[in-house]
Amino acid sequence: MNIKNKMKTQTIAGVIIIVSLIMSLSINTFASHSDAAVSLDTLRWHPIVPKNSCDTKLHTFVHSSPDTITRYQQLYRVFDTLCYSNRPLRVLHIGDSHVAGKSFPMEIKQYLADAFGMASADTAGVGINYSYIAKNGATALNFLTPERQRSIAAKNADLVIMSFGTNECHGMGYREAEHRTALSAAVDNVRKLCPGATILLTTPPGDYLTRRTRYYVRGRDGKRYRRYRTRSNPNPMTPRCAALICKYAAEQNIPVWDLNTIAGGSMAVRNWQKHNMMRRDKIHYYPEGYAFHARMFGEAFVKAYNEYYYEQDFNDKSSKIIETYVEH
Repeated sequence: MNIKNKMKTQTIAGVIIIVSLIMSLSINTFASHSDAAVSLDTLRWHPIVPKNSCDTKLHTFVHSSPDTITRYQQLYRVFDTLCYSNRPLRVLHIGDSHVAGKSFPMEIKQYLADAFGMASADTAGVGINYSYIAKNGATALNFLTPERQRSIAAKNADLVIMSFGTNECHGMGYREAEHRTALSAAVDNVRKLCPGATILLTTPPGDYLTRRTRYYVRGRDGKRYRRYRTRSNPNPMTPRCAALICKYAAEQNIPVWDLNTIAGGSMAVRNWQKHNMMRRDKIHYYPEGYAFHARMFGEAFVKAYNEYYYEQDFNDKSSKIIETYVEH
């Protein structure tokens, strides 16, 4: 009887161990790709399904547009590198203070890691190797100093995301012709520094112009005292800037993520402010705001990848579909 009980106990223990191993494997299968090295077979041929999509909140934005990348087909060469090259996809993000503030690029990095896997080195493993170079107050014209050009060239990027525009159009003196000349020169320089790289342009999220006016009041003692009144209004130059970037991108057949139009165009800043995403300076955003921008970009990028995935021609496609859920 004791022997039977002992055998029964050992059997139950064995079953528990097997179940634990199965559960462990199941959990690891659906864990974030960034938690461990990802094999090429794991990455290849699966659509990405975001959880808690930004589209739900965007539907509450006045005059919002679908969160997509225009001319996303130009990213297919990037996705070929991701799926077929047996090395990481090297992504470089350059831009102004929105990128330099770290919240925006770091959230993008995490989103891409969860979706595709994050490579710790730019030559080893698979997935995405994401980096960024940015400067407060930068424009496309003044960003590419000799030092930054060397840094950009050293990245040997497959995809360069260019996020400029806020400083170009922050003021009523904005001129589209001057901006186009500067943008064209910047894109040409990046192409020389990163030959073979795909360029993806983005448009600025929007800001307010604050005007300070002086006036005088007379005190009870009869003297005049100087006072100031501050008033802020949505910057009307931002939609014009976004339109110029999109027009240039169309002429050059460059993909563009038009954040400003997606968020409502002339109503974008009011939408951001309504959802408490803008800082008090009404130019920059709280970390929660930049996190939302990053999720929007990540979802647009994933939508482009999914379109690429569904257009692929490979044998027995139905048996290889593994949906990866990205939770944010």
